[in-house]
Amino acid sequence: MDNLELTNYIKEEAHALGFDLVGVARAGPFEETQARLLDHIEQGRIAGLAWFTRERAAFASDPANLLPGVRSIISLGISYLQDPPELAEYGRPRGRVARYAWGQDYHEVLKTKMHSLFEKIKARTGAQDARLLVDTARIVDRAVAQRAGLGFFGKNTNLINKKFGSYFFLAEILTDLELEYDPPAWGTCGRCTRCIDACPTQAITEPWTVYNDRCISYLTIELKGSVPEELRPGLGQWIFGCDICQEVCPYNKKAVPGNHADFAPSDPEDAAPDLLGWLRLTEQEETFRQKFRGTPLLRPKRAGLRRNVAIALGNQAEPSTLPPLQAALETEIDPTVREHLEWAITRIEQSDQETI
Repeated sequence: MDNLELTNYIKEEAHALGFDLVGVARAGPFEETQARLLDHIEQGRIAGLAWFTRERAAFASDPANLLPGVRSIISLGISYLQDPPELAEYGRPRGRVARYAWGQDYHEVLKTKMHSLFEKIKARTGAQDARLLVDTARIVDRAVAQRAGLGFFGKNTNLINKKFGSYFFLAEILTDLELEYDPPAWGTCGRCTRCIDACPTQAITEPWTVYNDRCISYLTIELKGSVPEELRPGLGQWIFGCDICQEVCPYNKKAVPGNHADFAPSDPEDAAPDLLGWLRLTEQEETFRQKFRGTPLLRPKRAGLRRNVAIALGNQAEPSTLPPLQAALETEIDPTVREHLEWAITRIEQSDQETI
């Protein structure tokens, strides 16, 4: 089997396993990406992620650091876009959860599919030396995907595919196999600045420039401790992640839903949760873990999600939510959560006064 036949075989098997996108990139260093990352660090755009150092940027920009002798990178993508679930109409205040977190933890889903794919590659070629990577590994996955032809960079720095928009997960298989490389993907957003204009916390200051510590996804997931008070109104109803810059993107308006069952909510209500229900749900650690086991929603931990629910209730400023918030405050012992419950109560009381 020559390089082209093997590459075509890998792509066919990847699609059969459920990957929507597959491309192959050469495994040379990503020098331009490293320069951009170092500039982002220098300019303070990655503030809040203490682990993302200059050393990490340099390491991640050369795949040979992960697999000496690597020749090819198989870049894989799978859409998490779902048709919206039907929700019961009732007056309870609802929160918002980023689409990628509606279903199962994508790390585990993609790892399972990648292992199946590599087993097929091994059976066909006898290859043994490879690294299978999903998101958390030290590699510049979006740069790999762009080089492999999966998509181009939008002004919000997300990768955009002209069929699937930006609603897709990425994973990589590093291998010492010699494969046929795909041409890099190129595209343009033209004069569109909708993602920049729509960001309520002004995290996107100009094309391809995002300040991490103002991004709602960072604030609701990665940030430990208090959300800066001046940014809390911008979180709106988001309690885990954010899709705003994706929702306004013209490419996503016409994106084809993958509708993969793994990424559909097990309970349709989880896509737009009852905030008061989740406020009660997160009172007990074990109840929290039972509800969200196997999903990304465990990442901010009980205190983080409870903090986010308090902010969303404060932003909604519905007087009927005061008694549950006050009851939650009476029993809450976490100082950060207490701070945000108090903020929500004060915000609702002030809003109620203004309407009198």
